Amino acid sequence: MRLFTRRTTVSPEAETALRAAEKSLLDAKARHHEVEAKLNESRRVKEQIRAHNRANQYSDWIESLVLGRRLSDG
Repeated sequence: MRLFTRRTTVSPEAETALRAAEKSLLDAKARHHEVEAKLNESRRVKEQIRAHNRANQYSDWIESLVLGRRLSDG
């Protein structure tokens, strides 16, 4: 004889929380590709800015050599 039985019904709050979690997961999965594309674009732009800054730094250095100017700190 079993005195204690497991409860098989799930509370309405648990059902609501489960549905909300599933919806949140689906929304996140749907936006994954969009977010990934934005991240890649951001990385590409950041690298372009770094390359531009490096080119300007060398340009300034060469100009200072040719024109005999001192490089400014900045």
